[in-house]
Amino acid sequence: MDEQQQQALDVVVRLLAGREHSRHELQQKLLQRGFTSSDASAAISRAAERGWQSDTRYAEMWVRHCLQKGHGASKVRAAAQQRGIARELIDEALQQADPDWDDACYRRLLKRFGQQPPLEPKQRDKMIRHLLSQGFTYGQIKQALERQSAAQSD
Repeated sequence: MDEQQQQALDVVVRLLAGREHSRHELQQKLLQRGFTSSDASAAISRAAERGWQSDTRYAEMWVRHCLQKGHGASKVRAAAQQRGIARELIDEALQQADPDWDDACYRRLLKRFGQQPPLEPKQRDKMIRHLLSQGFTYGQIKQALERQSAAQSD
């Protein structure tokens, strides 16, 4: 390992000390710091060989983070793709987490709009748009709105 690769590895170690990073994120950050693509790749590969960097571990962390924020499956996948995480890794992490999407959608609805069901179509449309933007499906949204109405009438 030459001096440039060692310096790149030192940067990788510092970055990973703060939080998990995907291979893609590390590559981008090293390139921004002026390292060559080959030096960056070598340093990241060395970190992965030693178990310091793992896209699988990053995907699991990312899914937990997104679920805590109340995101639906499509938003989790889209955000992961932007971060360079392979779709298979995200799908595997989502399968392991096995979230209750209907309940997650309902909790997001209550967090944003409270327990009061929409009184007019405009308000209902606003709720639907928000939940769609958070990555939930129409089926999940419909179920959450029905659950909200049922809870209010009890």
